[in-house]
Amino acid sequence: MNLTCNKRPACGLNDFIKPLYFLCAVLSIQLKAQDTVSLAVVEIIAKKISLSQIGKKTVTIDSTVKEQFRFNSVADLLVFNSPVFIKSYGPGALATTAFRGGNASQTAVLWNGFNLQNAMLGQSDLALMPSVLFEDVEIEYGGSSSLWGSGAVGGSIHLNNKHPFNKGFRTALSLGGGSTGSMNGSAHILVSKQRFVSSTKLYQSSSKNNFAYSDTTDKKDPVKKQKNAAYTFRGLMQEFKFILNSKQIISLNAWINANERRLPAVNNTFESKTYQFDGATRLSANWSCNATRFKSVVRGAYFAEKINYTDSLASVFSKSRVQTVMAENENYFSWLKHQQLNLGLNFSSSSASVSEYRGQRTLSRLSVLAGNRSYFLKGKLTTYVCARVEYFSVGTLPLTGNFSAEYSLLKGLVAKGNVARVYRQPTLNDLYWMPGGNIHLKPEQGYTLEGELSYKKERGPFLFFISGAAYSRKIDNWILWVPGASANPSPVNIQQVWSRGTETSWKITYTKNKLRLCADLATGYVLSTAIANSQENNSATGKQLIYTPRYTINDNVSAVYKRAGLFFFHQYVGYRFTTSDNSTWLPPYHVCSVKFNYSQPLKKINLSLFAACNNLFNSNYRIITGRPMPLRNFEIGITFRT
Repeated sequence: MNLTCNKRPACGLNDFIKPLYFLCAVLSIQLKAQDTVSLAVVEIIAKKISLSQIGKKTVTIDSTVKEQFRFNSVADLLVFNSPVFIKSYGPGALATTAFRGGNASQTAVLWNGFNLQNAMLGQSDLALMPSVLFEDVEIEYGGSSSLWGSGAVGGSIHLNNKHPFNKGFRTALSLGGGSTGSMNGSAHILVSKQRFVSSTKLYQSSSKNNFAYSDTTDKKDPVKKQKNAAYTFRGLMQEFKFILNSKQIISLNAWINANERRLPAVNNTFESKTYQFDGATRLSANWSCNATRFKSVVRGAYFAEKINYTDSLASVFSKSRVQTVMAENENYFSWLKHQQLNLGLNFSSSSASVSEYRGQRTLSRLSVLAGNRSYFLKGKLTTYVCARVEYFSVGTLPLTGNFSAEYSLLKGLVAKGNVARVYRQPTLNDLYWMPGGNIHLKPEQGYTLEGELSYKKERGPFLFFISGAAYSRKIDNWILWVPGASANPSPVNIQQVWSRGTETSWKITYTKNKLRLCADLATGYVLSTAIANSQENNSATGKQLIYTPRYTINDNVSAVYKRAGLFFFHQYVGYRFTTSDNSTWLPPYHVCSVKFNYSQPLKKINLSLFAACNNLFNSNYRIITGRPMPLRNFEIGITFRT
């Protein structure tokens, strides 16, 4: 499904500078914090994320590393800092996940606990999510359908906003540019008082995207320029938090964005007249109560998304609209000293209209969750068991649940394990797209089993960490779009897929005085094969799923001394098959980047300078067939903080 824009992305210099004039004007407003009375801040711990991560491998992107990707998207951040394979169509283009042998629809991308998956497409575009918007980016490995619902099959990505109270008035203004014609700007205004927090973030990123790439099929002139790929992304994120009393907090959040991009032709020798506009308004409200033995959260959200797709050469003009309403209640009861019961109720409804649906279509879901967290052996052993039952307005959904545990074997040595039943419901497009939609589709469903053993040790100025994880997941009724009547593709429950693999992590850090040295290495091995396929004369059985690399390696080395930091990032991705019978493939590739920053305090302002060289060794590679990636390119930036 393609989603659109009826005009060319505005990437001119004036269009970039004008919004920054506004940002600078806003930052010039002088405010003074007047918090003089100390108040015990309410700590909101009644969140499902604390339960979903019991017994599972979880990784939080280090704040120092995250700062090096201030001018990049969440997709770029994950590429170099996790074994999660990002299927990118190029800078500024669609970027989705292939998590532990799954597809983009089997990864839950959550913003403060709300699933961002588009109800029509069943996936989220990480290229449209600037990393500067989020204070915490966490990766949760493994299935959590019982807690996060449909799509949390391979893993979950948590994008969280966290602003403490009583921190005064702070601002940040960042400006950057790159050799590919990119220009970036962002501003953050934080007002943090005793009972009130306001966080305002504005951003704009635009690029001509005319990067150089290598075309090995042209022996005479292999270095070419990408064209017809310009883009402009802009948006606003606003958060308000209020302390009502020592037990209650209310928060209100808004995220509004408008993204325009031109889509290049697969063959760059042809002109492209294809444009896409992605717009979204996301609003949420949250009330939290934290009593001694009882905690409760009531929250709701409204998402309105639109995608306009225009290809004047093919006479395609498509407009898609989808609205989603979500309401949720979580309750936590400490009914014994080492027992906590949680009960939850979730309702969501998505309505979409597009000409191919022949009218408006709606999907609704109501679910009830019950679980219990227990502590044993003086807190060394933690277990969590839960079950989720759902009503789905089309068809049926399976009963899901999980049992997880983690145990401190020795000081610093922790064992984790999780067994879960997972599922993914069909999307609106799967059910209603005409021609081809299949109202009789069953949800994808199956079981996942995973475990991790990790060890952490501090010795003098050194910190050592090592972990190993293994997993196995079988999914029935895997949905594929295959040729149907009159050659129109149609989705069917056609495959059973078995994904299994291992992951390792090593990290060593040396910190002394004002010097910090760090080396980090993460590896992933994934074998994800179709073990059954109901198609006649099928050659995909026993073969690796397309665009699922078996091997990935991510490593980075950093040195920070006083106010200067040097960072080296490296990624290796193995073979990716491009056909289901594994007869064609893309070769492995290595990509390296070097980033440098330096900060200097100047009276009331802290100045930070940034420079980066991407694709340091000029690698010629493709992540997706027909979509070139840039050769060596450069970025510079500057950030002012008060």
